Amino acid sequence: MDISHLMRTPEEVDRLFPWLREDLIRGIPHFISPAWGKDRSQFDAELWAEWWQRIGFGSATLLTGHHDGYLLYPSKLQRQQPDRDYFGEQVAACRQRGMHVMAYYSLTLDSLVGSEHPEWRVRDMAGRIYPPNYEQFSHYHWLCLNSPYREYVVAQLEEVVDHYDVEGVWIDILYLPGHTEELERDTCFCDHCHRQYSEWTGGEHLLDAAGTPRANEFRALTYRNFLVSLKTMLMSKDRPIALTFNGAGRRRMPGYKICDDLTDFFSGEAHNPTSLSITSKSHRHSGRTFELLSCSEVCWSHNQLKPDTLIKLESLSTLIAGGTYTMGITQAPDGRLSEPNVRRLADWGQWINARRDLFRPAEPVYEMGLLAPELGPTGIEKWAEWLRKGHFLFDVFMDVPRGLSPEGPQAPQGADPVASATGDRPPPLILIPQTRPVRADETAVLRDYVVAGGKLLFECPAAAWRDHQPWIEELTGARQLRDHQAYAFYLDPRLEPLGAGLTGDPVMLYAKQAVELELQGAQAVADLVFQFRDKVRTSDIQTVANFWAREDDLPRPPGIVVNRLGAGLVLSTVLPLTVANRDEDRCPWPEMLARNCVRYLLGEPMVSAGAYNQVEVNLCRQPGRLLLHFVNHLYGAGPYMHGLGETQFLRDLPVRLAPALRQTVTAARVEPNGPALPLTDEGFILPELGVHQAVSLA
Repeated sequence: MDISHLMRTPEEVDRLFPWLREDLIRGIPHFISPAWGKDRSQFDAELWAEWWQRIGFGSATLLTGHHDGYLLYPSKLQRQQPDRDYFGEQVAACRQRGMHVMAYYSLTLDSLVGSEHPEWRVRDMAGRIYPPNYEQFSHYHWLCLNSPYREYVVAQLEEVVDHYDVEGVWIDILYLPGHTEELERDTCFCDHCHRQYSEWTGGEHLLDAAGTPRANEFRALTYRNFLVSLKTMLMSKDRPIALTFNGAGRRRMPGYKICDDLTDFFSGEAHNPTSLSITSKSHRHSGRTFELLSCSEVCWSHNQLKPDTLIKLESLSTLIAGGTYTMGITQAPDGRLSEPNVRRLADWGQWINARRDLFRPAEPVYEMGLLAPELGPTGIEKWAEWLRKGHFLFDVFMDVPRGLSPEGPQAPQGADPVASATGDRPPPLILIPQTRPVRADETAVLRDYVVAGGKLLFECPAAAWRDHQPWIEELTGARQLRDHQAYAFYLDPRLEPLGAGLTGDPVMLYAKQAVELELQGAQAVADLVFQFRDKVRTSDIQTVANFWAREDDLPRPPGIVVNRLGAGLVLSTVLPLTVANRDEDRCPWPEMLARNCVRYLLGEPMVSAGAYNQVEVNLCRQPGRLLLHFVNHLYGAGPYMHGLGETQFLRDLPVRLAPALRQTVTAARVEPNGPALPLTDEGFILPELGVHQAVSLA
């Protein structure tokens, strides 16, 4: 099916919906008032819209209903009707104040429609309706998009866009539930799916596809077919209407890229600074505008507020990357809204909007790329945290960037020192985590990248070694001999750069498996050290428990290897560095070893802030200046978080600029409208850091 006419380019989206990119903050108020809630006496659309404007929202995503199925507007397609048009009154109040409005729609989860149409509900392989789980999220009715429910949804949303002045549709829950443990299947086997699958495949049986990539492809096509129907309807209207869904751009399920292509902008939830940062960094490469959502309470539809400083920290992760931060605000079923929450959010919104020039426009500067897993960007949180704590400027890529042809990590003599880390030029280093398999179409691109001078860090590509893939053996300069099983293994660096800051003893990692390699051109820069296999004797446990083997006990095969290929380098480890460290509250050595591997390939970070590993550094290019953002994760969620506001400051923070960058800098100033900072031979001293400071470099 040719759907190119339904796919808007980023440039077209910017022209039709300029406010999507211009908004720094957006609201998604949660007025959830199910049918059995009879008291809505505190509903006040005018007051709410006034408060959204007071906070500084340029737009809002308003609920048409929620997972229970009770609609907040009168629909001709539903028997149960609200006693007034709660959605319409909110739309009118927001539009009168110049705010843009999108319509939230709960897809797939709809208990009311599921009760009226049980034949549309998701079913397992035995034909049973998906059982409710009242302890988790899945106690609503799940509906199948291969049933007539798909046409029902499109018709219902057509009512919304025809009757209300909305400029976008935001779809929630574009996925299916996980089934019971004995089935271990995440798909639907209703009669409609059986019929649709057989038609799609020319007679194959859906049960035969269960648990295979074919079923994943069918599921993704089911979602895409729904989006095609919905987008066709929206684009038939006499005004432009934007479309996105919760998770767009994140590839939540296999094959979701074909769904992302139909969205006009990326959107989705992310509920901590690390997740917000990773997702923002991955989205900004698409060229599309994007938003990320969290909430002012500790979770959705909750009445306990987050600390103000955490809200500021979370929003900065998205804003610095060029996205829009969308704030969820809970209203009680009767319409009651926390006025203290609105007051403190107004202070936050004023603080953000006063710094607009720090976030728009901005081109990211990065010195390395982190490849996200195919269902990412998740599974790389540990690497992201470690790189942040090492002050490395990194970006996240969902796919291997095309056309990699680096000129090496150092910029040509006399050139702009950040030129090699911005624009279309690839970063000097690409890190491929163990959770990220390399696809066949990416291997030639990576090889050409290395030959031309790029550097790769492979975190234990065990599966590719085990399958003796020719490309991995050429890139790493090593082949697998065998696997070893153990309680834990050690890595013993041979080179000073890899052992910098460590104790001098081997570093223990709780990996259960390690790869023994035969070198075919690579050089071993660290040894794999075996743990004692026999831990039965009391004397072993009490005197040398978990101690590495003596050299005369067991051989020490390569643990970390470096291979030269053309003008580039590839560093590979024989076990995952990010394996869970149960001693991380007492043992920093695995984390430090991982950062040493990055520093060995990359060299000195472009910007660093001493040993303050809770300080995140971001560098952006703006017209006429570079802009450094310093973000203090001491204010993040965790055991040291407090609710006393911005009270803990880091003072006299030493900021070091790499020599090539320092030579080009003539002045530094705190923004906005702050004091000039005296330059030192290495950089400058940042006098005070609360949650955030920005420094411009001329």
